[in-house]
Amino acid sequence: MARPRKFDENEALQKMVQVFWRHGFDATTTRMLEDATGIGVRGIANTFGDKEEIFLKVLGAYTEMARGVVKTVYDPPRLEAAQILFQSLAQATDDPDDVTNCGCLMVNTVFELGRASPRVRDAVEAYRSMWREAFRKAAIADGVSDPDARAEFLLGLLWGALSQIRLMGSTTAAAPMAQIAVETIEGWKRQIA
Repeated sequence: MARPRKFDENEALQKMVQVFWRHGFDATTTRMLEDATGIGVRGIANTFGDKEEIFLKVLGAYTEMARGVVKTVYDPPRLEAAQILFQSLAQATDDPDDVTNCGCLMVNTVFELGRASPRVRDAVEAYRSMWREAFRKAAIADGVSDPDARAEFLLGLLWGALSQIRLMGSTTAAAPMAQIAVETIEGWKRQIA
């Protein structure tokens, strides 16, 4: 008879999200996951699968977290929400070890896509599509012309700003791009006013 698990799977998964977010897929080791969760390698494998299965679950958990942000910030969909998003993205964190100083797990994963499976690529593209659609709906709601192109532009700015955070190790590295995003959106809004 199998022994009952003595750990919370969701709590363990959230700890693994943090490890992959900080270190990426390639650099994350089983030992790091063991240390973060307090679960032995067999328990991790039996519960979550191999490293790629774990990573896919991590990406899924991260996407659900972001989906909650999108649902909250873009209800109702408005370009002002995008401005708020960009402004908050570049705010300094009180804790230099805050994981948000590592950028975005999905953006960081893009840098490793050359070695990633199609399933990982699909998870990243689904995440990108979620943000693109949020931007598109906001542009449509505010009556901005060519919402598809504007959404793609904002997505590019978002991912660029997040990669700057990763590169510099600080959320404040996104400030210049965030400011340009806010000013650009303000210009769009003035054009339709």
